[in-house]
Amino acid sequence: MTIELNKQEVLKIRMDAVTLQLLERARSYVDLDKSKFIRQSIREKAESVISEHEKTRFSSGDWQMFFAMLDNPPEPTERMKKAALTYQRIIDTE
Repeated sequence: MTIELNKQEVLKIRMDAVTLQLLERARSYVDLDKSKFIRQSIREKAESVISEHEKTRFSSGDWQMFFAMLDNPPEPTERMKKAALTYQRIIDTE
């Protein structure tokens, strides 16, 4: 997803009185102008939401299998051995 950046973009939002008072109170503590405070808050929230949705989650069974395979790794397959040789040849030629 590509977003064209333009500093002149304007976002108009409506805010109820309680939210506006909360905004003003919070921004007074960090000494930022309203626009910068809103941008920073939106960025922090967006990063948090993206991080939460793009996080890999493992079940208890997944973790048990992962650690069991670390303790007792399976023998490499022929395909894995071939891939390792191909990788080594690429590295050696650089």
